[in-house]
Amino acid sequence: MLYWLIIVPIAIAVINIGFIHSDSRKLIIASQVGIVGYATYLFYRVRQDGAIVDNMGGYPEQFAITLYADRIAIVLIWLTTLLFLGLLIYAYAEDYFTSQFGFLYLTLQSLIIALFLSTDLFNIYVLLEVSTVVIAILIMIRKDRQAVYDGMIFLFVSVIGSGFWLFGTGFLYRTFGYLDIYAIEEVITQVEDPRSLILPFAFMMTTLSLKIALFPLSSWLPIAYGTPSAPAVIPAILSGVYETTGLYLFIRITHMFAQVIDLQLFFLVIGFITAITGFIFAVAQDDMRLLLAYSTISQVGLMVVGISLGTADSFYGSLYHMFAHSLFKTVLFLSVGTLNTRYETRNIQDIRGVMKTFPITGAAILFGLLGITGAPLFNGSISKYMISYGSDSPYIQLLLNVINFGTLLYSIKFATVLFGDKIEPEKIKDPKDPFNLTQWVTLTFGVLTLFTGLFGNRLITFLYGYSFEISTSAYLEKGFVYLLLSFAAYALYRGWVKESDFFDKVGHVELSFNTMITLQLIFFIGLAGYMYVITGL
Repeated sequence: MLYWLIIVPIAIAVINIGFIHSDSRKLIIASQVGIVGYATYLFYRVRQDGAIVDNMGGYPEQFAITLYADRIAIVLIWLTTLLFLGLLIYAYAEDYFTSQFGFLYLTLQSLIIALFLSTDLFNIYVLLEVSTVVIAILIMIRKDRQAVYDGMIFLFVSVIGSGFWLFGTGFLYRTFGYLDIYAIEEVITQVEDPRSLILPFAFMMTTLSLKIALFPLSSWLPIAYGTPSAPAVIPAILSGVYETTGLYLFIRITHMFAQVIDLQLFFLVIGFITAITGFIFAVAQDDMRLLLAYSTISQVGLMVVGISLGTADSFYGSLYHMFAHSLFKTVLFLSVGTLNTRYETRNIQDIRGVMKTFPITGAAILFGLLGITGAPLFNGSISKYMISYGSDSPYIQLLLNVINFGTLLYSIKFATVLFGDKIEPEKIKDPKDPFNLTQWVTLTFGVLTLFTGLFGNRLITFLYGYSFEISTSAYLEKGFVYLLLSFAAYALYRGWVKESDFFDKVGHVELSFNTMITLQLIFFIGLAGYMYVITGL
């Protein structure tokens, strides 16, 4: 049953190759509608009857190739299918939407869904490797020199990082004789010496920390997201969908080890550092796509904080923030794509008056920015409220407000394109898109950021089966704090950030390939050393 979600996109991708000299777009769109419908059906099955487990081959559960869909996985799969469909509609009139692009796009969709469903550690390694290759090719799809360089950096950094996962898998198989996540979780407390699990945990968490771009392993992300010639749908997929696979595996693997290794405090600190460094670098960018790339790093740090706080409220707040982030970040990346097409630049300083010139895209950007900053009534306000509700520590609350202040700061910078004296774009109309389809698709996602905020409380119960009551007084208090932070961020941006040499210097910091690889090794040694020395394992 679950395997159809993986097989159908691959099958359509292969069939699509037969249309190499003709138009296969309608076939691909039609298949995506069917996949969304099937994912919706499976979501209702899981919601009504509980988790679905497919053991392929008829082997015992511990040794079979198992596909597993619980509420968390099926929500992410459903969201993935919706986003892939929306992004295909956005790309429908673009010249890069060829049969080759369709093949890569559908293959990536199949791999991402398989990552959400697979419980076999080695299969996950293979899926990570193959998806890395596909993404690298998509980054390089225009075949210009910069795109090839960026794609190869992403490929080699990711492949080397995935090697840590393979080492960890080997250690676990030698210890338990299983590769299945849930089979290992059942017997993990039987291990004689918990210290023997330090290395596999450190290996696997190094890979996942790289995949989700935790500090200091985040330097690859702006390179991959910021490729000048890459179509807008590529960073939208990476930020809106692919990042969630890493976060989902982060949750699964930490839960698998949780009975013997608990590093919530470690990742809580790393999450805060990631969120703060992410927004500092975001504020320093003039390239809108790079600003959003560093913003993704910051938002991932916030989600890791929520996961690591250790309460149900903050955990489900992070899950909902993953959902919300997929929507508002898709809006913003697609909007940048539209503006880049019209103005032939992504530089914030060269674009003004978007609300007057392109009101549909301007409204979409406004929705996206209100979502990411957690404005009242928008989806980000619900998820951030739940994360903050997970701790009553004043220090945690202060740091969360610092993160939101930083989010407001770079959002204000981004929002400068909406207003001011109108700068005439190179193209008022895109001849490939006479009906402004790209703009309407973007606005649709933008409206969803509002809809999923207005009905956020009910939606969390509907999606995850978790009931959470939002206190009206506390929510109004959060809204008041949001307004104060907004005024403070605007004043700081106008009074210092806008003219600061500091941010100009920070914006040009870029690590070399060798440094990125060295940091992976340092992170692994630091994580393993922390467990040996600090935790007393």
